[in-house]
Amino acid sequence: MTPSGARFSIVVPTYQRRDVLLGTMTALARLETPWPIELVVVVDGSTDGTADAARAVPLPFPLTVVEQPNRGAAAARNAGAASATGEFLLFLDDDMVADPRLLVEHDAVLRQGADAAVGHIPLHPDSPRTLLTPGVERWVRLRHERLTRTQGQLALGDLLTGQLSVRAAVFQAAGGFDESFNVNGAFGAEDTDFLHRLLSSGAVVRYAPGAITSQRYVVTPDQYLRQWRQGGRADAALVRKHPALADTLAEQHGAKTPTGRLLARWAPSVPSRVARALAAPVVARARTGGSDLLTRWAFARVRDAQYWRGLAEGGGLRTGAAVLLAYHAVEDVDDAVIGDWCVGPELFERQLDALTAAGVSWIGLGDLLAWLDGAPLPDRAVLLTFDDGYADLLQHAAPALERRGIPAVVLLVSDQIGGWNEWDARRGAGKLPLLTEEQLHELVARGWSLGAHSHTHAHLTQLDDATLGRELTEPLAGLRARGLPVEPVLAYPHGEHDARVRAATRRAGYAAAFALEGRRPSTGARGRFALPRIEVRRDTTPEALVDAVRHPPRHPAREVERELRGVARRLLRTVGSLRR
Repeated sequence: MTPSGARFSIVVPTYQRRDVLLGTMTALARLETPWPIELVVVVDGSTDGTADAARAVPLPFPLTVVEQPNRGAAAARNAGAASATGEFLLFLDDDMVADPRLLVEHDAVLRQGADAAVGHIPLHPDSPRTLLTPGVERWVRLRHERLTRTQGQLALGDLLTGQLSVRAAVFQAAGGFDESFNVNGAFGAEDTDFLHRLLSSGAVVRYAPGAITSQRYVVTPDQYLRQWRQGGRADAALVRKHPALADTLAEQHGAKTPTGRLLARWAPSVPSRVARALAAPVVARARTGGSDLLTRWAFARVRDAQYWRGLAEGGGLRTGAAVLLAYHAVEDVDDAVIGDWCVGPELFERQLDALTAAGVSWIGLGDLLAWLDGAPLPDRAVLLTFDDGYADLLQHAAPALERRGIPAVVLLVSDQIGGWNEWDARRGAGKLPLLTEEQLHELVARGWSLGAHSHTHAHLTQLDDATLGRELTEPLAGLRARGLPVEPVLAYPHGEHDARVRAATRRAGYAAAFALEGRRPSTGARGRFALPRIEVRRDTTPEALVDAVRHPPRHPAREVERELRGVARRLLRTVGSLRR
């Protein structure tokens, strides 16, 4: 993929959609191209004459047609990229009708420093009207409004390759698409995986609202349901590779709603024959063009059930996650400002013993980072973290942990090594000494890990970009210059973070970041750069801490049961009315 004159290489994979592809190619012929471009069409095992028909389309730029056995979208895109010569790759689905300014708009975003860009993908007006089109149109509209409003803050559901430009060198460095997601032509997740890896690597991916391709949406209801089932299987594989995405995927598919909980629990266990019988009247109405509100609602539930069945077939979502505990000082401190955040040594040891007796598995920072990269964790994994780096850790916490064989990580304010808690003193708190460089070396020798807690313990969300950058980069550079083996993890001071801070944290070279939110930490929608922790205080009894680790807050069991029964009754009534 060495540039040889072409600025853009457009890569279009296709399978058994000759006529749809020809419409896409006809639109591409009308592109504004101030610089040389090329088109690479990858025919992924089609038997409908696609390759010959594509070669016959008159184009004002070079065309390469690659033919291969049916291996799926990821393999087709990789094959197209391997044949491309451009500085930038633009991946398009074969049903995307390009606006003439498509490449110009992508070029404008890429010139501003982006490594990749995704554009706006409204439905083409010639798309057949089915019960599916209102939902697709609504998703496109809300996506465009949200990305415009947030200046392109991409969520997991935005990581699509229907229209994606990326620097060829960045694509190559990322290793391309993971072809295992589309074995035997299966559908789903290869695009989310690729763009998630790009974002995790620190690449800049932006939204290009002026880059428009209209999707000629010709998916039938039966194809749609097959895609959702295959998508469930693919998401199970995605979570095996990126465990941090489990909660986000579950939430995306309604796992926190009463209906979603019901379907997630029961859809995989319903015999196929029964499931087909329940879905038959809904699918039949969809095939014949039924698009009333009731049919759309019922079809969406059939779709969701297909997803959860596929997910179960693929092994399900890994729901286990490390529980992270956030401590500060381990000392009895009589102070109106910070006393509540200081746990006395005797209470600290009782908390440790209670958790050990409850069967937790103590893990170290290395285990957590490996889990974020896909490695398994033991059941009921718990990691101890200590913010600020108070000197009492060496006197009280270290011996208690050493006796029990428990690892821990301390998060340091790099400007105050050997100093004191200036940020608290400004609020009227008493001074507490912080670990010296020599004491930190001793902690490391005793098995502790070191991480960062910013440079000065500032409110990161209130800083300008330059100051924020220094707050994040100084700890890694400064602590390593002292010979301290700091790991690339950060605890946000005061638990404060937003999208800008998280992005800056990633760019500064961190592999993960800790927040202070939620009783049962999980990786959540913002992934490894907002890992929630349970904050332990002096009024946290051992019993309360065990309960917090074991049980996230949720509705009482009887209330949940009532909700699920109500949903089941409504679903059965809906199916019955459709049968009539």
